[in-house]
Amino acid sequence: MANEAEPTTVTVDGLVPNRVVEPERPVDVASFLADAAAEGLAVAPFGGATSLALGNLPERLDVCLSTARLRGIIDYEPTDLTLSVAAGSRFADVQAVLAEHGQTLPIEVPHPERATIGGLVATAIAGPRRYGAGTLRDLLIGISAAHPSGTVTKAGGMVVKNVTGFDLMRLYLGSLGTLGVVVSANFKVLPLPRFEATLLAAFHSLSDAFDAARRIRASRVHPVSLEIARQADDSWLLAARIEGREATVRLLTAETRELVAADATVLEASDGKEWWRSYVADQEVAAGPDEASFRCTCQPSATAEVVMRALATADHDISLQHVMISPGLGTLLLRARFLAANPREQFAAFRDALLALSDHVVVVAADPARKRDLDVWGRTPQTIEVMRDIKQEFDPHRVLNPGRFAGFL
Repeated sequence: MANEAEPTTVTVDGLVPNRVVEPERPVDVASFLADAAAEGLAVAPFGGATSLALGNLPERLDVCLSTARLRGIIDYEPTDLTLSVAAGSRFADVQAVLAEHGQTLPIEVPHPERATIGGLVATAIAGPRRYGAGTLRDLLIGISAAHPSGTVTKAGGMVVKNVTGFDLMRLYLGSLGTLGVVVSANFKVLPLPRFEATLLAAFHSLSDAFDAARRIRASRVHPVSLEIARQADDSWLLAARIEGREATVRLLTAETRELVAADATVLEASDGKEWWRSYVADQEVAAGPDEASFRCTCQPSATAEVVMRALATADHDISLQHVMISPGLGTLLLRARFLAANPREQFAAFRDALLALSDHVVVVAADPARKRDLDVWGRTPQTIEVMRDIKQEFDPHRVLNPGRFAGFL
């Protein structure tokens, strides 16, 4: 049964749905999607509504489908390090349950109290821990999804080393809900680190910060997170997060202090955790009316050159609000404010300049008017024909988020 939700202000890139539904069970999700296919409706699934700015403008929008009623732990085996959870479960709630057993899902998101498990799978969001702990792709071992055919399919299971439905479950990871609505997911979980420390070092120049990051990457330290961010005073802050046994962490932190060759501050335990929560919160993808956020990726070895050339493309009419760099991953997150009289043209020109510099550029958030007729996912993938065939197989009537994915799928 798909219940009508209370009146809501949820919008998808400026479009307001005619109604919002909240199915109570996976089978209800599938049933509603089948009805939507029969009626020719377009449906946008959502969880905590933290990433609705991500994606191309919808071709059309009739109904938003909330996973709010699909909540709770389905199965949890702490001794096996496996977890099955309903898609509408809040990430912070799941982490709290795991923490009671000294375990965790080692990823970070800007709004853990709102972000849902299904939304994390659909968007494939990964924070700074990706450098040392990987992404949800490395943790996902099973999935259930509802489809416009009226069926609920499963892939994988609750065994870490499992070849059942091998890799089929990963089709949904990062697909933005265009292939099916994730109704539950299974993960392998990891033990919480026994101790952690975060070293923060400020540099006057970006090149000096990159040099320090290179020395850390070439050492035996192996931090789980390694980031560079521009500060309000235009200095550059390097942050290295180290986890493990207390004695080991203290030893490696001391070595890292020597490697950075600069004055450094060390935050331990809860102080370090709070700093990273704040840092991840600054990666919020929402953008104001004159702003846009871009994620650029390149080979890690080319990161310094790409970042410096990208910063040089910003003229006096572009104010860079946030510059956040993962040198070990080859990623750059920019939030820019456009001040020119023709901000739409300025936005397009800046995005094209970033595309010319990087291997890949995604507009993660922008005013809907600027996204019109633009594929925010960047260059058309070489696998686009395969992607179209998969979309046709899973969603032949284009019910789910039509037009929002790469190549306007």
